[in-house]
Amino acid sequence: MNEALSTAQRSLSIQSVNLKQSEVFVGEDVDPPTIDRNLTVVQRFRSVSQIRILLFSDDNNDNEEWNYRLVYTAGVRLIYSSDKEKSSENDFKPLVEIVGDFEAKYYSMKELTEDEIKEFSKNSVGYHVWPYWREYVQSSCTRIGLTPVFEIPVYFMPSNQAHCEEKGK
Repeated sequence: MNEALSTAQRSLSIQSVNLKQSEVFVGEDVDPPTIDRNLTVVQRFRSVSQIRILLFSDDNNDNEEWNYRLVYTAGVRLIYSSDKEKSSENDFKPLVEIVGDFEAKYYSMKELTEDEIKEFSKNSVGYHVWPYWREYVQSSCTRIGLTPVFEIPVYFMPSNQAHCEEKGK
């Protein structure tokens, strides 16, 4: 672990994780329970999409409190295997897609450096948001009748900031 990440982790205290925005999309003429999952692949993405920093202080500026609000966006979608190449086009419509923006709020008594925030964003925010994301996906799949539900594995540390993966099934 590098020093910037270590300092950020010692300085920041998680306050809450809240769903800010979400979308559940089921394609027109798609009946989720009847999709032949042998003909499909699951695509996933995740990253920190926004960082907001707020400073609160008393009238004399004697006591400063820093609030860091990091929005973590995650998504999962189901496409036909034959549509892999087309799936990166802007107007592509998947069979099913679930996307959520979660705001993780942190408190600190000191201002973090840009490098500390960057390292924390890359390595820690997802860890805090992940249980909320997993529950949201599983409950959304149940609500739309998609079985088996999208499997959201246990959180693992990404090797880079924007993490994308594809899994057949």
